[in-house]
Amino acid sequence: MSTDSYPAPRPTPAPPTGTEPRTHSAQSSRAVMPAAGRTPVAAPAAGFLGFVLAVILIALGIVALHDAVIAAGWLTGPLWIDAAIDWIDGLSFSFWMIPAGIAALLVGLWMVICALKPPRKTAIEVAARSAVWIDPVDLARAASHVAERVPGVLSAHSVATRRKMIITAEVTEASNTSIRTAIETAVRDVLAVPAQTPKITVRTRTGGR
Repeated sequence: MSTDSYPAPRPTPAPPTGTEPRTHSAQSSRAVMPAAGRTPVAAPAAGFLGFVLAVILIALGIVALHDAVIAAGWLTGPLWIDAAIDWIDGLSFSFWMIPAGIAALLVGLWMVICALKPPRKTAIEVAARSAVWIDPVDLARAASHVAERVPGVLSAHSVATRRKMIITAEVTEASNTSIRTAIETAVRDVLAVPAQTPKITVRTRTGGR
C-alpha cells in the first residue's frame, strides 16, 4: 500500500520588531477631519462706502470728459472745472462753513471706522467636530417648539441673538413659577447645541382669554 507524501508547511516569518498589524481603531484615529469653514459674517460696511466712492469717481470722470471734449473744440459750452474753481476762489468766510467742516470731519471718521471695523458674525457656532453654524432665528424657532411642549404652555414666541434669547410664553397660570422653570430647563437642553450657550430669559403671561 502506497501513501502520498506532502511537503511540510513552511514557517511564516515573524514581522519585524516594533511593527504591529494595523487595526480598524488605529486607522480611524488617523482619519483626517475637514478643515474649519469660514465664519458666516454680514456684509462689511466698507462695501457700501466703496459703492458711494465709485459713483463719485464716475461723476468726476464725466465732468473731466465733458471739459476735455469742449477743450478739444468738438463741442461748445462752459468748462465745468473752471467754473467750479472760480466759484471756490471767490468764496469768503461764512458761518455755514463751520458746521459743514464738522460734518465732513465726522463723515471721514465714520468712513475710517467702517473700513477698520471687523464684519459682524451672523450665526452661532454649533458644538461639533466640523464647521457647523446655526442662524439665531432657527435656534429661536426650535426653542419655541420645545417650550410649547411643556405642560401648561399654550403658546410660545422666542427672539434670539448670538448672546441671548428671550422666550415669551402664554401659560395657563402665570403665577406658577414651576412652569417658567420647566420652560427654562427644556430650552436649555436645546441650547446645549451651540458652542456658547446664550443667556436665557423666560417671560410668562396668562393666556387663553
